[in-house]
Amino acid sequence: MTFLVASQNAIAKLVGQRPSAVVSSTDEICVEMTALARDAAVDLAEVHDWQNLIEFHTISGNGTDTSFPMPTDYDRMVQASEIFDPSSWAWHYCHVPDYSEWLRMVEGGTEFITPGIWQIRKNRFQFWPAPGVSEKATFPYISRNIWIGDNGAAKDELTNDTDGFALDERLLTLALVWRWLSLKRMDYQQEVEDYNIALSKAVAKDKGARIYRDNGRYRFLGAVPAWPWRLGP
Repeated sequence: MTFLVASQNAIAKLVGQRPSAVVSSTDEICVEMTALARDAAVDLAEVHDWQNLIEFHTISGNGTDTSFPMPTDYDRMVQASEIFDPSSWAWHYCHVPDYSEWLRMVEGGTEFITPGIWQIRKNRFQFWPAPGVSEKATFPYISRNIWIGDNGAAKDELTNDTDGFALDERLLTLALVWRWLSLKRMDYQQEVEDYNIALSKAVAKDKGARIYRDNGRYRFLGAVPAWPWRLGP
């Protein structure tokens, strides 16, 4: 479904019209719908770690650099995610979000457990010590590209009626309805309730079924795999 269809559905419910164009139109309701859609889309993207917005990124070390740029479409880390060292399934970089703790560990010459520590500062990924030439750091993140252009390329701005929405289009329509009513200082209690119910269902559906497979080799339910070898003598 394109933005045009989603907005037409919303406008039809509100005023009984279906304009042939919205983004390029100067009609008051079309201008309002376009502005509301941009805000609604961002809010929808932030309410949940949607699988449609999850991407993977790999940082390659050179033995010198400790600071690396974010992916160009980076919005945020996936909740409870880690940065992994692909060369060893058992290890991951330790997240140190506290700046004082970071300084204590770096300036104090703390011996680190392989492969090292990381944090985000100045919109860049910071590592210590510097990842080596053959070392990599891989992690999942949420993309801010919530729209899809005519050519199929993802983007972060709504610019055309033919742009598609990367998430549930019905949620976008419902969001437009209650937001427009709110804008006009009209009662929107039932509309926002309908939206919240649909949102809850979409979030639950997006998580997918959790299936336990006996003797499976991968983690499940967020559990971290145990060290596979004997500890101690």
